[in-house]
Amino acid sequence: MNSKELITNEVDNLTEQVKDSLKNVKRFAVAEAWKILQVVTASVIQIIEKIGTDISSPEKKELALKLLSDFYDKVFVAVDIPIIPNILEPIIHKYVKAFLMILVGSSIDALVATFRQTGIFLKKQLDDNNYADQVVTVSYVPWKEQNEFYTNIWRI
Repeated sequence: MNSKELITNEVDNLTEQVKDSLKNVKRFAVAEAWKILQVVTASVIQIIEKIGTDISSPEKKELALKLLSDFYDKVFVAVDIPIIPNILEPIIHKYVKAFLMILVGSSIDALVATFRQTGIFLKKQLDDNNYADQVVTVSYVPWKEQNEFYTNIWRI
């Protein structure tokens, strides 16, 4: 099994656990669907980052979007939209999913950045650093000279 298959299996197990825990819920409000999707997004990102060490970042995001789209299809059979009559909701369901998937795509980027900044994920190291031999020299005016400069300007 390659890493993508292992990741898919892990997310399928997660999906089944969520479905089982929500088996008595027949309809979801959009807000609740979004909250659940955010928690699952964070879990999927962590699974992919842990197992998919041989997968590039764009492939990881593509895989995450596919897995989350599948999760949505399996768990959120009916999403309740407050102002839409129930008879029209199945027609609009695919548009709600498309909208939420756009938000999920942005959330993935934000969560990965947050996880890296907080130390949940290690920051990526650049193997080919073309600037390793270059040194940036910063010159500054010592505080005493800055203070004298600004004092003299105010006297003018």
